[in-house]
Amino acid sequence: MNTEIFDSFAVLPEKVFAQMQQYAELSMANCEKIFALQLEIAKSYSDLGVEQFKTFVEIKDAESLQAFVSKQSDVARVVGEKIISDVKAVTDLGIEINSDAKKLAQESISLVTTKAA
Repeated sequence: MNTEIFDSFAVLPEKVFAQMQQYAELSMANCEKIFALQLEIAKSYSDLGVEQFKTFVEIKDAESLQAFVSKQSDVARVVGEKIISDVKAVTDLGIEINSDAKKLAQESISLVTTKAA
């Protein structure tokens, strides 16, 4: 009886370290996803800004100024849609990360409670 208890506790640290390794790997994968999404979002806004600046620099007369100003409502609409899309992407990623972390936490808890029982 005592031997079984000691054997189960001897295996527990090994399994706990395996769970910690899985958590570290999950954290790294999630960081990579977050950073990739941030870079993608930053690049898209940067590209939009550069495009707008190039268009602005090409203004030479009243007509080109009028054309630039009239397109700004379209730009504002595109930016608004992009913001909504980006918020959704960040939210979806957050939900995915939370779900993965919950699963791993539940596995860890069940591992510890199973061995303790």
